[in-house]
Amino acid sequence: MSEILINRAAYLHNLTQISNKVGSKDRIIVILKDNAYGHGALQIAKLASEFGIKFACVRTMSEAQEIAEFFKNILILSHIPTGDEDLRFIYTINDISNLSVLKSGCKVHLGIDTLMHRNGLSEDELESAFEIANQRNIEICGAFTHFRSSDEASAEYFVQRENFAKAKAKIKALSAKFGLNLTFHSNNSAGIERATDFDDEFVRAGIAQHGYEQFNSSLSLKPVMSLWADIVSKRVLKAGQSVGYGAKFTAKEDIQIATYDLGYGDGLLRYAGIGELKLANSNLLLGKMSMDSFSTKYAGDRVCVFDDARVWAEFFGTISYDVLVKLSPIIKRTIV
Repeated sequence: MSEILINRAAYLHNLTQISNKVGSKDRIIVILKDNAYGHGALQIAKLASEFGIKFACVRTMSEAQEIAEFFKNILILSHIPTGDEDLRFIYTINDISNLSVLKSGCKVHLGIDTLMHRNGLSEDELESAFEIANQRNIEICGAFTHFRSSDEASAEYFVQRENFAKAKAKIKALSAKFGLNLTFHSNNSAGIERATDFDDEFVRAGIAQHGYEQFNSSLSLKPVMSLWADIVSKRVLKAGQSVGYGAKFTAKEDIQIATYDLGYGDGLLRYAGIGELKLANSNLLLGKMSMDSFSTKYAGDRVCVFDDARVWAEFFGTISYDVLVKLSPIIKRTIV
C-alpha cells in the first residue's frame, strides 16, 4: 500500500538549524496543526519531543489531545470557546468575546492584531482583556502576533514588528499591574529565516521544520517527507493505444506502463493529463489521474511520487503547504 516516509535525520537536522539560529531548542514552538502539515502529528510530535522540544501548537483541542503526552505546553490556535475546555492546554484569544465564554481556570495567549486584520485583539482592547480575564480567573500567560508578509521582501514585516513592540510594552505594563509574567512570540518560519535578532522568548517553527524555506535558504533545510506508491498492475501499452479516462495519453510506440495505488482520493492534487507532471524519478504521469490510482512508465513495484512537494506545487501553481496538508491521514506514515 502507499506510504509516507518521514526522514528522521532530515527532521532533526532542520530543528538543529533552527535552534542554532534562535539560540536554544527551548525557544522553539513546533506547529503541528493539520496533521503536522500532512506529515503525521504523532510521528512528528514523537521526533520533536525526542529532540527536546517542550512546546507545541495546534489548531483544535482534539489535535492537542492527540499529542498531549509529548509536550509540557500546547497552544491551541483556533479553538471556539464552549466553556468545557481541557485545562491542560493553552487557548488563543482571537476575539475579546472569547474571554467571556472560556472555562474559568483556563490559560490563554492573547493574539494581537498588528496588521493582518484576521484574528486578534487591537491595542485598544488590551486593558479590557486583562480586566475580564482577572474577573473570570483566566490566566493570561502569553501574547503573540502573526506576520502577514514575512516571506515577501517588503517593509510590512518591519511595520508589524514595530506594532508588536508597542503592544508588548502595553502588555508588560498591564502584566505588572495584575502580577503576571508573560512570554511572547511572533516570528514564524519565514521570520526565523529573515530575522537577525530575536527579542521574544519563543519562535514558531511551522513549515520550516519540514524542510521548506519561505524567505531564503539561510537555514539549509532538508525536506522531510517522501510519498511512495505501490504497483497495482502493469501491461504493455501498444502504439496507438491510450490509457485512462478521456484517452489523454496515447502511446507513440509500445511501452510498458504500470498503475500505482495513489490518486486524488488520497489527497493528491488531481492531474488532468495536461502538461508534464514528473515523479521523483523524472518519469511522467500518463493520462488523467484516477480517484485511487495513476499510471506511468513501469519503474518497479514501488515508486516515489515526490520527495520535494515544491515540484508538484510549482506544476499546480500553488504552495507546498497545499500539496502536503491534503494528503489523506489514512496513508501510513513511517519514520525511517
